[in-house]
Amino acid sequence: MASTILAVLTEKATARAVLDAAAVAAIDGAWRIDALHVRLDPQSLILPTEEVMTRTRRAELEEALAERSRGVQLAYRAWIAAGGPAQRARWEEVTGAVEAEVTARGKLADLLVLARAPDAAGGAEGHEALHAALFAVRRLFILVPPGGAGMFGRHMAVAWKASETAERAVVAALPWLRRAQRISVLVAGRDDAAPADVLLALLAAHGIAGATIAVEAIATNAGDEGVGEALLARARSIGADCLVIGAYRRHRFLEWVLGGVTRHVLHHADLPAFMLH
Repeated sequence: MASTILAVLTEKATARAVLDAAAVAAIDGAWRIDALHVRLDPQSLILPTEEVMTRTRRAELEEALAERSRGVQLAYRAWIAAGGPAQRARWEEVTGAVEAEVTARGKLADLLVLARAPDAAGGAEGHEALHAALFAVRRLFILVPPGGAGMFGRHMAVAWKASETAERAVVAALPWLRRAQRISVLVAGRDDAAPADVLLALLAAHGIAGATIAVEAIATNAGDEGVGEALLARARSIGADCLVIGAYRRHRFLEWVLGGVTRHVLHHADLPAFMLH
């Protein structure tokens, strides 16, 4: 049975980057890529000041949503025309709520691929898709930076702190870690940082060991935001092409409000990040 990658396409500008990353992640012919675009129901866009949606207003919203959908579908077709795996990819568009649709289809997939969280001025659809991947789907997903992911998986960095969350992320990423030519384990150099021996033993138990693995200590006392920044900087400096990281160890509301390593990576990662809550 083929494994499924759900490529969540929320806007034309990031669709190609997400699709390219999905194709790189499809490590053999047993993987299928489902390209999903959720078209919003115009009724869901009614403003608080609008008690009812007029016929004219609905027509305007429907046209805007249709134009957005056409743009995303054109990006998908251009990707196929440029050499995307047409035999192993399919387009699917549904109308509904982004979070609900991504959750329902994501739970049936083996891996999700999404664009990096937009900034405050970004579209709500991207935030909703990411929220679903983090808190509802509970599957490994790849966060793709705005500039695209390029080829990745040859040199994988693992952000490590002994915890169930980190272990689950590593185990979920094993199909890609096994194929990596080099693995760098990034450990924040703080008093509570657990030794990397736990991770090395975990990798060895799954047949990954040897000179391809190196441990990199990161010296930082700047709090979680500083750790997140330091992780990304070190990953770049050693030439890693992607990052594996567990997400949201603490209560999700507190983590979202107070910041943290996860929040920094969600908004600033400039290399593809394998993440799992």
